Amino acid sequence: MRIIKTIFKILGILILVSVLGTLYVLNRGGVFREIEPHFAGRCDSLPLDGSAEDITVDRERGLAYISFLDRAALIRGEAVQGTVMRIDLNRLPLVPEDALLDRPAHLRTHGLSLYISPEGQRSLFVINHPVNRGTEPELVEVFDEVAPGQFRHRETFSDPLFNSPNDLAAVGPRQFYIANDKVLKGGLAAGLQQLGIGASPLTYFDGESARVVIDDIASGGGINVSAGGGTLYVAETSGQRIRVLQRDPASGAVTETARIAVPTSPDNIDVAADGSLTIGGHANTLKLIMHFIKGAPAPSQVLRVIPENGDKAVVDEIYLNAGEEISASSVGVTYGNKLLIGSITAKQLLVCEQT
Repeated sequence: MRIIKTIFKILGILILVSVLGTLYVLNRGGVFREIEPHFAGRCDSLPLDGSAEDITVDRERGLAYISFLDRAALIRGEAVQGTVMRIDLNRLPLVPEDALLDRPAHLRTHGLSLYISPEGQRSLFVINHPVNRGTEPELVEVFDEVAPGQFRHRETFSDPLFNSPNDLAAVGPRQFYIANDKVLKGGLAAGLQQLGIGASPLTYFDGESARVVIDDIASGGGINVSAGGGTLYVAETSGQRIRVLQRDPASGAVTETARIAVPTSPDNIDVAADGSLTIGGHANTLKLIMHFIKGAPAPSQVLRVIPENGDKAVVDEIYLNAGEEISASSVGVTYGNKLLIGSITAKQLLVCEQT
């Protein structure tokens, strides 16, 4: 009888731990949060033939570059190809145009980064996913500007350490960091990542080969570099924080200086002209999953973070919507008073004027 009672006690404890763990994960994912839409300004929708999962802005010229792909069709299993679109933010009406004069035969774009050399040469670095992810190499494509806003393909990089690239930050003509969103797969490892206990590597490519500079990122969803090139910001999607890293430009080595907690599952990061961060986020990860499965609306969220105070950084939610205006936001970028919001799947760009 004592053995049976002991077994029941153990089962009860295991069930309680499982329930509490599930509630913790759901709460962190925003499942119980009530969405109260707000934005201090006005937004209009710019229709696209694909989605704008990532955006980077050339602020000297007022040109926005969009990682363009019909990702909804890709989720349905269709063989779609992507490109990089350009929008001149100083010209009205806003018109999306192809920024690439040529491209590889296969191009499924994800994260992108604009590098401007000290001499003013511009290069676009773009993650290119293969058809069979997990078995075929992940690629980084580099395009050089040959006329204002027009780019030609220069070269392709690949390395086994580009295992699950989500975003990248270019820091030289052939140098970049890659935020991988996972390494460990399935079972306990997947559960640990949901709890913010990371196992994703931050990878540095020095122009010749890659190496891991940090191996405990809690699912790298976005990455960007400060204007001076000395600081990296990494969005830890599962960890709900921004990792701040000082980098050694000579070696590429990084040193952690802060972890900024944010009230969302952060995605792409834009570094604004004043050094603040604009971050696209997922306020409810369960609704995001259901969005991928059934096409149901998923909330869109944009944060503004002033990172100067490290762990005590100022974090403001500047945009929140239940998904009626744009669903499943992944990026927000600023240019003057403009706020552009892109999505993983929505075939539109939300163009907002902040007041």
